[in-house]
Amino acid sequence: MKTMKHKTIFYALLLLLVGSACTKNDIMTFDREESGVYFQYGGQTRFFLNIDAYYDSIGFSFSITREDLEDTILETRIRTMGKVRDYDRPVKVVVDTEHSTAIEGTHFELDYSKAVIPAGKSEIMLPVRFFRTPDLLEKKVLLVLRLEDNEYFKVYFDEQKNTNIYNQVGEQISSRCFVFEISEFYSEPWAWSLLGDCPFGEWTITKYRLINKLFNVTPDDWQNANRGDHDKVSTGYFPAWAFKLRAYLQEQADKGTPVLEEDGSYMQLGSGYEVDYSAYIKP
Repeated sequence: MKTMKHKTIFYALLLLLVGSACTKNDIMTFDREESGVYFQYGGQTRFFLNIDAYYDSIGFSFSITREDLEDTILETRIRTMGKVRDYDRPVKVVVDTEHSTAIEGTHFELDYSKAVIPAGKSEIMLPVRFFRTPDLLEKKVLLVLRLEDNEYFKVYFDEQKNTNIYNQVGEQISSRCFVFEISEFYSEPWAWSLLGDCPFGEWTITKYRLINKLFNVTPDDWQNANRGDHDKVSTGYFPAWAFKLRAYLQEQADKGTPVLEEDGSYMQLGSGYEVDYSAYIKP
């Protein structure tokens, strides 16, 4: 019995020593007097569990927004390493012009004065305003922000793991740079031609956007078409919508301001809902 008791005590002490060794040698802490700074965008992926996922980029398309939306604000998180200070500390954020295609003042607006870690804080969300410009219909633009050293912070590492789970390898993502990818690419909604020939005729971006504006619907409404009695988009509405759309297009044509497609042709609807553009057709 004594031998068993001694063994139990021995193993308990051994585990305590191993745990102490791991605490001292394996867990690295940041104890420099200098402060570090890095991007870390993302957050909790599962409720009630401390599991985070991190990303070094955000993608956004104006095609999922209302027709009248002219701009949007996206954010990224900047975090610090080291002691929290009792004074404000500016962070040096610059545009990586070599890898960015977004033009400042045209595609985006960044208030650099907001890149400041307030007194008593260790992180901020940095906002960037992006504008809806015509060229986004044809191409995506990239804004790459980069952190640089200044008198308050140093960028100690370029990469980080994309998760906070210590026992998983994860993927390496950038902690020095953060990318915003902006576009306005469209695709035909699945409900447009669900019943064959659509009363609206051939799908086009311009026609699709006009319908959304006239009938106050969104891309999300299209995605959820025919889901219930209170849907804003339903194939059952299409004939009535086409009738109203034809009236609008005919009114514009009769006033001398015909609505044109993106290729310059007159906007036309499907069979039975045609707009009369004879006044514009030369014999």
